[in-house]
Amino acid sequence: MNIGAFALSVFLFASALLGGVAPSHAFLILDNMVFIGTKSGAAVFKIKNTGDEPEAYRLEWTQLRMKEKGGKEKVAQGETIPGVMAADSYMYVAPRRIMLMPGQVQHVRFMVRRTENMASGEYRSYIVFQPEEIPPTFNPEEATSNSVPAPGKAVAQISMLTGYRIPVFFLHGDTILDVSVKDAVLGRDKSGAPLLNFTFVREGTRSALGGLTVHCTTGDKEVKISSGEIRIFTELESRRYSYLLKNMPEDCVNITLDYLPQSLDPDYNGMAMRLAEIPAG
Repeated sequence: MNIGAFALSVFLFASALLGGVAPSHAFLILDNMVFIGTKSGAAVFKIKNTGDEPEAYRLEWTQLRMKEKGGKEKVAQGETIPGVMAADSYMYVAPRRIMLMPGQVQHVRFMVRRTENMASGEYRSYIVFQPEEIPPTFNPEEATSNSVPAPGKAVAQISMLTGYRIPVFFLHGDTILDVSVKDAVLGRDKSGAPLLNFTFVREGTRSALGGLTVHCTTGDKEVKISSGEIRIFTELESRRYSYLLKNMPEDCVNITLDYLPQSLDPDYNGMAMRLAEIPAG
């Protein structure tokens, strides 16, 4: 799937009306996107219920637009995003409804259904893990003194449910991607710590999905001083980034920026690309 699989816990909090608070719930996601290359037709995504209560989810598709300054915005139904081809109509997902007991792991399978007349390029949609209400076993006689309603008032319990969305990509046919860094400037933040500002530029027909590492040259050595994720989807040509360099040595001479695409990118060969080098002084 994507670069450097990481564990992301998404906590879903439930609260009871009239002051009572229900136990918190969580599910564990072992990656932050689904990516299917041209030589593959399927991917498996794992989730785990790490809470102490059963959890239920339904999986739904949606479209989101990446904003240049960060974040995403939902796209109205029927609206298209320039430079983006939606993936959902070509995808089969199973299962679409999930019930997870505490500690249970569920595999979600994504499969591409390619057609002869599909355009070459990158396709992307978002899958939403939308929590569903599980009827609670709520006994008014067992309510705490803080949650007992006044005489004649109805007793109710409400759960606040929050969904989590991940991007799903697949490639079809030939795609191209060129990346570069421009306007790299080393400055200082308000506290006086070194701050590296730069613009990451994407050109081509697929998204830039990878990691950037910042090194400092001191004599004949290179020291890693920062790293981060790069994401620029096909609706954008560039994004401005800022990296705080708290670990930059005082004798740093030059700063270099190296980019490594995610492991399923067609250009991935295990070697990072050096995109920029600027003086540290």
